[in-house]
Amino acid sequence: KGVFRAPDFDILYDSPILMGKLEELPAFTVKGIWHRFVAYRAGDFDRAQFMADLQKIVQTASGIIGDIPYQHYTFLAIGPGGGGIEHLNSAAVAFSGDGLHTREGKIRIYNFLAHEYFHHYNVKRIRPVELGPFDYDHGSKTRLLWVSEGFTVYYEYLILKRAGLTTAEDVFKALKANILAYESKPGKLVQSAAAASYETWSDGPFGRSGEAGKQTISYYDKGPVLGALLDFRIRHETKNRYSLDDVMRTLYREYYQKAGRGFTEQEFRAVCEKTAGTSLAECFDYANTVRAIDYKKYFAYAGLDIDEQFNIRPVAQPNSLQAAILKDWLK
Repeated sequence: KGVFRAPDFDILYDSPILMGKLEELPAFTVKGIWHRFVAYRAGDFDRAQFMADLQKIVQTASGIIGDIPYQHYTFLAIGPGGGGIEHLNSAAVAFSGDGLHTREGKIRIYNFLAHEYFHHYNVKRIRPVELGPFDYDHGSKTRLLWVSEGFTVYYEYLILKRAGLTTAEDVFKALKANILAYESKPGKLVQSAAAASYETWSDGPFGRSGEAGKQTISYYDKGPVLGALLDFRIRHETKNRYSLDDVMRTLYREYYQKAGRGFTEQEFRAVCEKTAGTSLAECFDYANTVRAIDYKKYFAYAGLDIDEQFNIRPVAQPNSLQAAILKDWLK
């Protein structure tokens, strides 16, 4: 008792330790697996309601992949502040429940927790081949952070909506904010999402600041938009039989569970195109070049209209396929 072991250095380094005057909130189970929330300076909020909502988030997120690969999971709330990082069976997150007293604050915190939780799939297990085992001497560069981070942002919106914690309008508003942030940057004419991913070691995750910022973008802005475009295109091409969810499940099954490794750029594209049953060259051009995005075309696949200010709303009279895609997308 009280002795812990790690099979290798990667696992050891991936296991955070939180010590101090801590509070443990009432734990819950999903598929018989315990999930805990341990906090330092948690703040004033309704703990029972918060844990009930967090259970919905975990149920919905794990339901997308259809498998829970850990024996227990812990949210380590390290106190007020900003930021967090994902681990194989935990997430270390800045947290204060004082922010839960407004609807906007609640959505912001729940998005953040859904994001860090979903990362145990998308980045820790569903991952580019470069992201583990890590090269601690030289760093591990990848061109796919627009997938690892960007898609996780996209899924945080869907998880909250599918869990019944937000509305369709909240999802539209969030995607608008991502599109606006990307389209307002001069760097959209210079740097692709793949290049922004690769250069994050020098540029930072949100692009450079000052004058140099005019040459960069953030994969946190463009990535979730690319996720939506791929999702809509796959649903359209397959008559809504398949979606980006199927891509994520395939990557999880074929590369994490069966091969025990990450995937290459070519393998990621091959899974997407096999799922869609057609070439997705235009979508991948949007990721690998600075080609202007045809938002109207792709959002129309889901029965949505988008105007010049990037406001998103359902079309007045969708056809049967559009209606089915929109309903299933936000189910």
